[in-house]
Amino acid sequence: MRYIIIITLVFCSTLQAVGQISDSIQLKIDNFLTEQISEYHIPALSVAIIENGKIKHMKSYGEVDIQNSVTNTPEKAFQLASATKLLSATAIAILIDQGKLKLEDPIGFYISNIPESWKDMKVKDLVAHQTGIMDVLAMKKEFNSLEEAWDFVIMQPLDFKPGTKTVYAGGDYAVVMKLIETVAGMPFQQYMKTSVFDRLGMSHTGFNNMEQDYIYRKYDMLPYAAITYEWNNELQKQRIFSMLFPKWTYPSGGLYASLEDLCKWIIALDSNTLISEKTQDLMWTPTELRDGTKSPFGIGWIVDRFYDEKITGHSGGPALADIMRLPNRKISVVVLTNQVALRPFLTSNVLNFIWNWIIKIVFVQNKCNS
Repeated sequence: MRYIIIITLVFCSTLQAVGQISDSIQLKIDNFLTEQISEYHIPALSVAIIENGKIKHMKSYGEVDIQNSVTNTPEKAFQLASATKLLSATAIAILIDQGKLKLEDPIGFYISNIPESWKDMKVKDLVAHQTGIMDVLAMKKEFNSLEEAWDFVIMQPLDFKPGTKTVYAGGDYAVVMKLIETVAGMPFQQYMKTSVFDRLGMSHTGFNNMEQDYIYRKYDMLPYAAITYEWNNELQKQRIFSMLFPKWTYPSGGLYASLEDLCKWIIALDSNTLISEKTQDLMWTPTELRDGTKSPFGIGWIVDRFYDEKITGHSGGPALADIMRLPNRKISVVVLTNQVALRPFLTSNVLNFIWNWIIKIVFVQNKCNS
C-alpha cells in the first residue's frame, strides 16, 4: 500500500503536464501508422495532434514522389479533396463574423435572379447539404466557368424542397462559391488567399487550377505538392492517380495543403484569432431541418459523437485527408496520405490512442482529488 501511495503522489506531481502526450502513446501511434503504411501501400503519410493551440505530435513518413525519391516533410502539401469544405467553411464563418452573412437568411438576400423554387432556400441549407439542388458533379457535366455551372443549375428542378432533407451532393457548393464571391466582392480563390491563407502564413496551400480540353490537361505547378498514387495489387506496383476538380467546385474540393499549414489554421481556431468563439460554436452545431430534425452537418463540418464528446470534422478522397476535432477539449487530429485506395480511416484510431491517455489522466486526477 505504501508503494501505491508513493507512485500515486509522483503521478499527481506530474499532472501539470496533462496536455503532454506520453512517449508510450506516441510510440503506439507510430507503430500503428507504420503498420498501416505497410499494409495499405501508403507512399507518404503525415500526422499531427494539436491541443489548445499547441502541436503535441507531428511526424511525416515516406516519399511524396516515389520516382524522384522526394522525402515527405510537414511542408509537403496533400490533396484534401472533400476536406477542403472545412477551409471553405472557415471563409464563410469569417463573413458571418463580419456581419456580411447570416445563416438564417434566404440566399435571395445575397444572390439575385434565383428560381422561384429557391425562395425558401437559406444560407444554412447550402452549407449543410439540405438545398435539394441536384448533384451536378454526378451528372459528369463539363463547365468552363462558375457562370456556366450556375446557369445550368438554376434551370434544373430541385430534388426536394429546401430544408426537408440532408443529402450530400456536389451541386450545393457551386452555389456556395457564387454566394462567397457575391458577398466578398472578389473571386473565390482570391478571397480564400487574403482572408485565410495569407493571414495565417499558409504558404504551402493552394489550388492547381487544372483544366481539361478534350484529351488535353494543364495545371499550375505546385512544387510542394505530393503526387497521389493508386496501388495495383495485380501488378504489385504503384500507379500515379489524378482527379480533375473543376474550378467551379473548389469550395467543396481540390485544395492542396501541407500539414504545417493545417496546424497553423487549427491553432488559429484554438486561439479564436481567425473566427470568434461564438461563430465557431455555430460551425460545430448541427443545423436543423424545417421540421426540427437535426442535420449531421454544421457549417460544412460533420458533427457527431465520440464516446460522450462532441466530435466534428471531415474526410476527403481521392487519397485520404482526414481531420477530426473535439471542440470542447480543443483537441484536433490530422492525417494526410497520398494513397487513393486507403481504407479504413486512420484519424479515429489515432484519436482513440489519445482518448485512452486522457481517460487514464482523469482517473489519476480523481484519485488525487480524493
